[in-house]
Amino acid sequence: MKRFARRIATVANCCVLAVLILTIYMQKQLPDRYSVVAGEEITFASAYPIRMVQREETQPSDLAGSSYQMDLKLLGTIPVKTVEVNVVDRKLVTVSGAPFGIKMFTDGLMVVGMSDIPTADGRVNPAKAAGLEIGDVIKTFNGQKLATNEQLAELMLENGSGPVRVEVERDGSPFSASIQPVRSTGDDQYRLGVWVRDSSAGIGTLTYLDQNSGLFTGLGHAVCDVDTGEVMPLSNGEVVPARITGCKRGEAGTPGELKGKFTEELPLGVLSANTETGVYGLLRSRTLYLGEEMPLAMKHEVQTGKAYIYTTVEGTQPKRYEIEIEKLSLGEDENGQNMVLHVTDPELLRRTGGIVQGMSGSPIIQNGMLVGSVTHVFVKDPTRGFGVFAENIQNNANNMILSFKNAA
Repeated sequence: MKRFARRIATVANCCVLAVLILTIYMQKQLPDRYSVVAGEEITFASAYPIRMVQREETQPSDLAGSSYQMDLKLLGTIPVKTVEVNVVDRKLVTVSGAPFGIKMFTDGLMVVGMSDIPTADGRVNPAKAAGLEIGDVIKTFNGQKLATNEQLAELMLENGSGPVRVEVERDGSPFSASIQPVRSTGDDQYRLGVWVRDSSAGIGTLTYLDQNSGLFTGLGHAVCDVDTGEVMPLSNGEVVPARITGCKRGEAGTPGELKGKFTEELPLGVLSANTETGVYGLLRSRTLYLGEEMPLAMKHEVQTGKAYIYTTVEGTQPKRYEIEIEKLSLGEDENGQNMVLHVTDPELLRRTGGIVQGMSGSPIIQNGMLVGSVTHVFVKDPTRGFGVFAENIQNNANNMILSFKNAA
């Protein structure tokens, strides 16, 4: 009898420990803030065994713009955390899936490489000695704002052997440095020992357009420098028409790529921001393909299971392809990895092998709503990739719209 009691106690302790671990896991995985459409309730469409329970001292509201607090409870009884709920109006957007060309110029010059300079006293690197690193953004040269590589070369010729004072940004934090140029024995010119980049260009996929504001978003992730992997700080940029001309199929270990070209130089709009959830800007011309208007889903409404993407693998017209949403992550710091996607459409698999570079930004549709956009491909399995929630994209879009209004 005592042995049986001990077994019961052991099982009970294990159950309590399992619940405790699951509760701690939920606390970290679930966000502290939620958005709910006015007149609706939050129900978790995902596999999380979580219920949202009203707090006694808080009265829920149906008024857009208001907020209140609710308790998240595991299995409806075990407290997990208290969260803030913001009431919003249901957003309607025009989905796309069309290719578009991106031309962007950096805010300053990004350091993409360093090289030692041959001098009479041996090889040295003045920039590295001054504390600069790959990925830094040089903002000014002796007080003059930098915009192009050519400008830096001209300033170096004018400066000669004198010390150079630079303002630099690293991971969003500014600092100053003084660099002493050295004379290269290779070409008898004074050098700093850095390679810099001032611009980037490429092709992505348009996610959606807000017809009311003219604001568009695409790509689903930030434009990053090909050498450093750092997010390129946007000074200004343009959107131009593009056409997909071919595709390199994705294979395990080798990501595929859509091949395309800009069809004209005349810009269709301007870029305003380069963020972790994509690029944003204003369309001046509506010649890019725009599909139907759809409601935008809140992240708690997204489900695992069947969904579709709109993307273009030839020409300029997107088509609909079937996918499976295999996994959801509601956390706020997922950086474009909110969903694991699996391409199941036979035609898309035949033509591309799955998700390929250039498809980033392709809108994801489920239950007649925009739920997100494609962001990345799994290098080891091109049939799978990541997606970002449409709600996260729209949160950044709201910030853009607010900044436009303040500027006006």
